Amino acid sequence: MTEQPSGAESEAAAAASSGPSGPTMGYQPGLDGLRAISVIAVIMYHAGFGWMPGGFLGVEVFFVVSGYLITSLLIDEREHAGAVSLRGFWTRRARRLFPALGVVLIAVTLWALLAGSAEQAAQIKRDLPWSIGYLANWGQIVGGVPYFAAVDPPLLRHLWSLAVEEQWYVLWPFAFIGLMRLRRLRVWVSVIAAAAFGSWLLMWVAHRDAPAAFLGWDPTNFAYLSTPTRASGLLLGALAALVWRPWRDPQGAERSTRPLDLAAGVAVGVLVAAFIGAHLTEGYMYPWVMGLTSVASLVAILVVVHPAAVGARWLFGADWLTAIGRRSYGLYLWHWPIFVIAGATSGSWGRFLLGTVITVVIAEVSYRVIETPVRRGVLGRWWGERSGRPVRWVPVGGAVVFVAVLGVSVAAVDDFDIAVGGEEIEFSLDAGDLLSTTSTSSTTTTVSPTSEVTVAPTSTTSTTSTSTTTTTLPVLPRSVALVGDSTARALALNLPSGIEDTFTFVNGGQDGCSVWDTGTIVSSMGTRRPFAGCAGWQERWASSAEGLDLALVVIGAWDVYDMVDIDGSGAEPEVITPFGSELWDELFIDNLRSGIDAMRAVGAEVGLLEVACMRPQQAPGQGFPPTPERGDDERVAHLNELLAGVAADDDHVHFVPGPVEWCADEEISASLSYRWDGVHVYTLGANLIMETIAGDLLRIPVVHE
Repeated sequence: MTEQPSGAESEAAAAASSGPSGPTMGYQPGLDGLRAISVIAVIMYHAGFGWMPGGFLGVEVFFVVSGYLITSLLIDEREHAGAVSLRGFWTRRARRLFPALGVVLIAVTLWALLAGSAEQAAQIKRDLPWSIGYLANWGQIVGGVPYFAAVDPPLLRHLWSLAVEEQWYVLWPFAFIGLMRLRRLRVWVSVIAAAAFGSWLLMWVAHRDAPAAFLGWDPTNFAYLSTPTRASGLLLGALAALVWRPWRDPQGAERSTRPLDLAAGVAVGVLVAAFIGAHLTEGYMYPWVMGLTSVASLVAILVVVHPAAVGARWLFGADWLTAIGRRSYGLYLWHWPIFVIAGATSGSWGRFLLGTVITVVIAEVSYRVIETPVRRGVLGRWWGERSGRPVRWVPVGGAVVFVAVLGVSVAAVDDFDIAVGGEEIEFSLDAGDLLSTTSTSSTTTTVSPTSEVTVAPTSTTSTTSTSTTTTTLPVLPRSVALVGDSTARALALNLPSGIEDTFTFVNGGQDGCSVWDTGTIVSSMGTRRPFAGCAGWQERWASSAEGLDLALVVIGAWDVYDMVDIDGSGAEPEVITPFGSELWDELFIDNLRSGIDAMRAVGAEVGLLEVACMRPQQAPGQGFPPTPERGDDERVAHLNELLAGVAADDDHVHFVPGPVEWCADEEISASLSYRWDGVHVYTLGANLIMETIAGDLLRIPVVHE
């Protein structure tokens, strides 16, 4: 989101007064009109309306506008003043951006601390330092905060775009001054064009797993949020500013208006089509749609600044549209936290209208009381009028104390993890399980698990081993790695008290990842999620299991869906591979075996926990909405057939039956005390699982070659 456009008029006027060498850009109302259309698209997207899935592309329009506007102002200043004043440039940026943002940060922080949920307060603690430093985009990338999460998103999530622009404002003036020393337009154009193409190419490559996956980052997050991958629009606007300055053409206003207006119409048509048709996580988004949006934005900009484009300038320069554009910064800043607080992000027209009215009122107050007065120097004049008076330090001191107290309050907020919760419960191990002669492994024994004994292989089971290898039951506690998806992580984080006497666990669960590193799940609800950020999961499983007795694979939440691009081929048009189809089953089994092989290579026995029947429910804090596929017991049963088949084919892999209550007892399976969203366990659910499977885990022999 770019700075207040009306400031462009004052900057151009200031540059012209320094000694004119030609017409300056001046105030271009058409740019405000483009901003208005863009901020409306972004707001509608954030409101969760299904018919505006590509409204997020409005931010790309802002980037191109910002690149063009800022570079034009730098050119005007250099030509009229003979040089670019970095101090003056950054001072003007600070006046326009900092005060309004500061008020938003204070207001949102106070609300989160006083009236928000524990999760929202913890999110503020995490996000506020990044936001103050205009590094919010990197905070979300490094912290794994998905931009596309639809449920209970962070209150400051939208500040990523301001961070990208502010980083641009810091770096671009240096690059501009360096380029100007080359003194050849062709060189300027070539360098900036190459940089813009490189940024676009990096976005494409990043979305296809590298380098984000190498660093453990979500590729979609990196491609969409990072400064290098989003600089192409800014650079494209800067490039155009160097070669397109039609206000300097004496005959510019006399040229034919029809081609220009036609070009503007086509450009706006492309933008509208992108707003209503593009999806953030789709493969075509980054190599094609993002670039096309940048180009269409640029065409629209080039037209609305041309004196001859009478129709386009009249349309985009309409008073009501430019009024929205001039307030676009405040509208963008305020609408998102207000929408989240008002629950206006789920496509409800009633909540949307409520959130919009509140946003418009607060943004108008911000524009009139904070943004415009500060931009016109009211703070500097106030300070100067009180020069030498000690009283002027009173409000400054008060502000410092207030901010310090607020900072301490934020720092004192407890960290929050939605996956952790539930009442305390003591783990109880059934001694009968330990003495049972029934075994889930290839051996049987009747000795105490605290002793170390040699166990002879039996020939009475389907998984009989003919090896002469010696097997032993280790002394307690047995070491176990819990690997898999978020259900594995939830189990590891909610283990009952006292279980450490029997088992020691290593948490190897990874949210959003199962046995896939390609493809995208597709729900019948239209919800999608890619596995591109899961590359290297086999290595993570092996790393978690190394040196331990056993690795327990806990998956299923992400394995009950149809998928597109299941083999990572990137075929167009996309092909949906149905769950349970021959190809789906084959790839699932192959992927699972690759993870098993990785853990067997480090010496761990492997258990496959039976996938529980899920009862997904809407609950606060979800990063993924409840979908019918997770509640489909037939899909779960098919998944368990595949797991049991893999175990039957390998003596070192053991299928571990889970609690029957997940499928047979609705009072337990649907209870949010056991599973906070019907999928992920709290302590009661974790205890139910561990008391059910403890005997089986202890009877799995550790094999020593």
